[in-house]
Amino acid sequence: MPEKEIHKKKKKIKWFTLLRLVGIVLFVFILFRVDLGEIWKEIRNASVMFLLLAVFFQLLLLFAKGLRWHLLNTDNQKQQIFQSLGEFFESYAMGVITPGRLGELMKAGYQNKREGIIASGIRVMAERGVDIGFFVFIAGISLYFSKTIPIKEEYELLIILAGVIFFILGVLLFSSKVINRLFDRFIRNYSEAFIQRKARDIIYIICLSLISNLFYFISCYIIGKGGIGLDITFIGISGGVAVAGLLNLLPITVMGLGTREVTFIYIFSAYPQNQVLALSALIFVVAQIGGGLIALVLGQIFLHISKRKSLTV
Repeated sequence: MPEKEIHKKKKKIKWFTLLRLVGIVLFVFILFRVDLGEIWKEIRNASVMFLLLAVFFQLLLLFAKGLRWHLLNTDNQKQQIFQSLGEFFESYAMGVITPGRLGELMKAGYQNKREGIIASGIRVMAERGVDIGFFVFIAGISLYFSKTIPIKEEYELLIILAGVIFFILGVLLFSSKVINRLFDRFIRNYSEAFIQRKARDIIYIICLSLISNLFYFISCYIIGKGGIGLDITFIGISGGVAVAGLLNLLPITVMGLGTREVTFIYIFSAYPQNQVLALSALIFVVAQIGGGLIALVLGQIFLHISKRKSLTV
């Protein structure tokens, strides 16, 4: 390889590394500008009961998304459910600790062993598209009703419409024969990997998508309202969490550090900053650390069960 190309490659790697550190730099900057003692006081006074309830909803979220992944990648074959859940939980845990949740591409890696990386990658895109659509929709609804950010009503409605479109496109990716034929023109043998699902299973996937994301917003609301006593509405807190979640998809932060705090400080500027940053810290502990650890343990358990079952067959 010529020296120029090696130099360019190193430069690209360096810039990508720096890009991933943006969130961490923001996080450190915020730490130096706030009263950590007051934030710690808010965290220490948080209701343990409500925090445990928030963890419970994280557990429900994980199982709902795990079941959705099973239905997305099998023709509702019950004998594969332990394998599907194990793959999902392990990938989710890796996604929590990687920039832009890139670790969740492990799911595509698992499916690649069975059917090809492109077809499985499209399923991951469908799954992420549905989730992103729901988050954008919630962000738009929150802006429209709570007016946390002063923007024109037309833009708020446009955000809501964009969320609906993203959601529908995600659904079409895994359910539409027309979309399947279109992909088959550009992707060799894609139609062979397409799962012709029953209408019932498609409805299940849509419902699990809505329910799982709703569980996340409920968990965050419980932390804010019940845990630290933040005087805020459900739709208000959901909007801020949705915007922070969308920024977390960008490869500029790890576990939302920095970008979540900046988002919360800006969107929840009407509330005491100590409470807002305590909310961010507790979401980080419950949803990121807690959810990731639970998913990691469950992933190993279900993969082990699946392996034992395959050996006994």
